[in-house]
Amino acid sequence: MDGPISKIDITPLVGVALILVIVFMVTSPLMMTPVDMDINLPKAKTVEAKSESNITITYSLDGKVALNENEFTTLDELEAGLKQKLEEHPDRLVVIRADKNVTHKHILDLLILAKKAGATHIAIATMQRNRNQV
Repeated sequence: MDGPISKIDITPLVGVALILVIVFMVTSPLMMTPVDMDINLPKAKTVEAKSESNITITYSLDGKVALNENEFTTLDELEAGLKQKLEEHPDRLVVIRADKNVTHKHILDLLILAKKAGATHIAIATMQRNRNQV
């Protein structure tokens, strides 16, 4: 074996390189931890509101609109009625009940109308889902 080396065995070099890649892959997520800051995250909870103290706007699929039990023909009449109710009870919850097939534009219009009328607490009514129906 006095002659020149014609072939270098790189198998150990490839093994070392793969081990380094695996080490970096395992340790890199540990280095990406969020900054250690003291923050208080908000808590979310769902509460069923007392329906007797709410002001309810109902919107049907065919465009009929009602405020509590009073039906209105136009949104302007609804806004006037809602303003009157909110003047009597300014901190009542305004609940918007709408058919699930009503477009988002109509819901957004009702939200804007409630805000213009002076509502400070607004909610959108939904059906409660059983835990098994997830």
